[in-house]
Amino acid sequence: MSVEVIKRKANYRVYIVVGIVVVAAIMVYAIYPDIVPSKEPTINILTYESFFQYGSNPNQTLDYIINNFENWYHVKINVETSSGDLYNQIIQTKGSGFDVVIGLNNIDSYLAANSGFLYKFNVSNESHLNKTLYSFLQSSGYVIPYEYSPLTTDYNLSGPINVSVLQNLSFADFSNSTVANQYILENPTTPSINGEDFLLGQIAFYSGVLHQNWTSFWNKSRGMLVTQDWSSGFSLFESGTRQMFFSYSTDPAYNEYFNYSKIGTTPFHYEGKNYAWMQVLGIGILNSSKYKSIDKEFVNWFIGQDVQNLIPLNEWTYPANMNVALPEVYSGNPPISSMIPLNSYLNMTMAAKNLAEWSLEWSSIES
Repeated sequence: MSVEVIKRKANYRVYIVVGIVVVAAIMVYAIYPDIVPSKEPTINILTYESFFQYGSNPNQTLDYIINNFENWYHVKINVETSSGDLYNQIIQTKGSGFDVVIGLNNIDSYLAANSGFLYKFNVSNESHLNKTLYSFLQSSGYVIPYEYSPLTTDYNLSGPINVSVLQNLSFADFSNSTVANQYILENPTTPSINGEDFLLGQIAFYSGVLHQNWTSFWNKSRGMLVTQDWSSGFSLFESGTRQMFFSYSTDPAYNEYFNYSKIGTTPFHYEGKNYAWMQVLGIGILNSSKYKSIDKEFVNWFIGQDVQNLIPLNEWTYPANMNVALPEVYSGNPPISSMIPLNSYLNMTMAAKNLAEWSLEWSSIES
């Protein structure tokens, strides 16, 4: 038999084998389409600008969170940050273009959960979360808490006001111009959430504890410095421009960790009790996402212990996962157990309904 004939027979065998493989592949695809490799999906995450940006190695930390998940699930993660309000961006886009949203605060979580743009789900790692945090979001099933912190008043140890006065600060003290003129506060009407949370906490205290009209506080408190965002306010505070700043109860730990100037922080005091607004941030999945099963795996990873361990020294808040051991530097923070959450005096339904009107009223008083 000639060499040419042998080659032809060999080629025929190859064609037959290839044909069998192709037919088998088509049959597999028809019966089990989900196991056929496809193009890597891209998961678009919407979050805030400071997302994991306040640690010693922010890029390394974020890479750990994102790259590990990408490698495990063969996906691409695209993180988009918003300089504005996350809830407003969801509303404006009707939830399209994003799969996961991270950073919804108390009231935005409630609003987003009732907007129809979020997907209702649960994941296994929820069993490890602090259950009391759900009551502060009032959006169970749609938004899962991942971090939290009481909001308190930071104070410099040197300045015109004695530390003993600052350690017992009350809302009533702001009627004293010496106190008010040393206070920095974020504008409640801007996307920066701390100013909004100060307003909500103050309304909760006056309506729920004092049973007074909340506007009386602002009419008596003149001279506070109102900034547009947290960063500018903290910079002014750190420079000693003013002695007090409304911020997080973990700030003294932050300053100690990075060897910045030593500061104190205090909740608001009244009749022997301590009050603070509990800011909780949550994570949700958009209804418009095409990859909800992968989204849920990401949420499970995000609220699992590996990622939650990173929160105290990178987000400088408390992790929602109760299995996380807090770093030693947190031991100097005022104990959360000593504070009464002002959130418990303000129903989220009422707050959501009235916030726009309250903000307008605040603006008219302050103008």
